[in-house]
Amino acid sequence: MHQLLNLSSNEIDKILSFVKYVLVQDITEDTKKKIKEKIKEDYEKRMEELKVLYKEELEKADDKKKQKDTDRLFQENKDDIDKEMNRLKSIIADLNIGSTILESDYRNIFCQFADIITFQSGPEALLKMLQNINVQKEIKRRIKQYTQVKSEDQRKKVINLIKLLINLHVSDVKPENMVIRKLPVIPPDLRPVVQLE
Repeated sequence: MHQLLNLSSNEIDKILSFVKYVLVQDITEDTKKKIKEKIKEDYEKRMEELKVLYKEELEKADDKKKQKDTDRLFQENKDDIDKEMNRLKSIIADLNIGSTILESDYRNIFCQFADIITFQSGPEALLKMLQNINVQKEIKRRIKQYTQVKSEDQRKKVINLIKLLINLHVSDVKPENMVIRKLPVIPPDLRPVVQLE
């Protein structure tokens, strides 16, 4: 499954355990631009609030030590906000189908964009991603990719993926069948009984 989705096993475990969210539908540049604009507005608003608070604290500071502490705190908070803004910009720039983000990032930032981008977590997210895979198109795309790859390790990964896709196509198995949706349970009369001491 991790080969088909181009995600590590560790990332898949985190998605399944609801630690991370994954982007399940493709995202356009316009959408990325809208998100960046909204985040920039929030950034400017936070900076304005910080400056107002800084001025208030400076007026309250009656000696040089308190003024220095206020200056230091203002600079630290400003640096933290700048770092967070740069981190979010890099996340948005790298967003494409299969990109993962932390649950805290989703709750704090990306849930407000739920109408334009689709993040999901848990088995449903993986199922949706697997349903979006067109095996025939993916085989053609990966064969093209194989001719362009230079690294020997990358070639091995691509050839293994092509083999997997061809096997799925030949056996007429859909990728979403890798996810168990109904788990049969044997009736109690037929289950083996284990004697406890």
